[in-house]
Amino acid sequence: MKLRTILLTITSTLILQFLYSQDIHFTNYNYSPLYLSAAKTGEFQGTYRFGVNARTQFDSFIAKPYRTIMGYVDGNIAGGLEDHHWFGLGLNIYTDSAGDLAYKNSGVHLSAAYHYALDKKYNTVITLGGQFGITQRSINDENYISTKTLMNETDPDLSLLDNFNPTIFDVNVGLSLKKKTSKTDYLNFGVAVNHLSQQRFTFSNSNVQNTVEIRINAYGEYYFQTSKQLAFRPSIVYSRMFNFQNLFGQVNLEYKPNKKSPTIIKGGLGLRSGDALQILAGMFYKDWDVGIAYDLTVSSAARFTNRFGGLEIGIKKILIKNTKPKATPAILCPHF
Repeated sequence: MKLRTILLTITSTLILQFLYSQDIHFTNYNYSPLYLSAAKTGEFQGTYRFGVNARTQFDSFIAKPYRTIMGYVDGNIAGGLEDHHWFGLGLNIYTDSAGDLAYKNSGVHLSAAYHYALDKKYNTVITLGGQFGITQRSINDENYISTKTLMNETDPDLSLLDNFNPTIFDVNVGLSLKKKTSKTDYLNFGVAVNHLSQQRFTFSNSNVQNTVEIRINAYGEYYFQTSKQLAFRPSIVYSRMFNFQNLFGQVNLEYKPNKKSPTIIKGGLGLRSGDALQILAGMFYKDWDVGIAYDLTVSSAARFTNRFGGLEIGIKKILIKNTKPKATPAILCPHF
């Protein structure tokens, strides 16, 4: 009985480490802003914004690769302590599946942010955001394989995965600062703390309490133009959850073929520490923004993946609603 308890503890711990290490991450967070930080809600020039980001990883390595799809919508509402303040409200939805056991992580989060501009020209904006939502996790045990199952024997450890579908309530917060350094250039950096509720869940037939650990996201970028047709956007993103961390830096450029063109061509390179070279490309066309990212594995895992780390495609659009001003009717009195 004691040995059985030890085996259950070890097995659940190993699976838990898998869950931690597979908390969703992206190469191009520009198409998943609300997942990076709640403070990103409403951080755009326009009325409404919506987007989708899809990622596939390790297609050349495992039969059932990691697949993630995320969609969001947010909007801006004028109001606050001052006329130049505004609120951002949004919704973020995602689903992620990984590996032969089809570990699935699906979530829905409501997001809100308050944008505090220090002046009427929006030279400095401080934003505080918050999110509340639920995450549903599940594992498909039909593909479970062990020494016992290969010998057509019953594996008691399989019972750990029976009816594994915990519902987890999430609370996230984010803080950001955006500072103009000229009419066209700006700095933007922030930090987000996710899973503040630190919900606990257990596997079937196990008394081990597993905690959803806090995840910290920190980011920074500097946008600057060298001419009316060329701009650069270096950025850095750092994430940490439990003992797992992710750090990458990128340098993106944006080129407009001519000054009046509605099209901007994007491209760039990045490096995820100890893991992959990131190749980025995309295009702005009017209010549409499309991007693609490819992870080229450069770590020791390259011999298993054939250097194919992941492929990511994102799209977003900003809508601007023009409202007509309400005029107060005036009564003109004739002169006699």
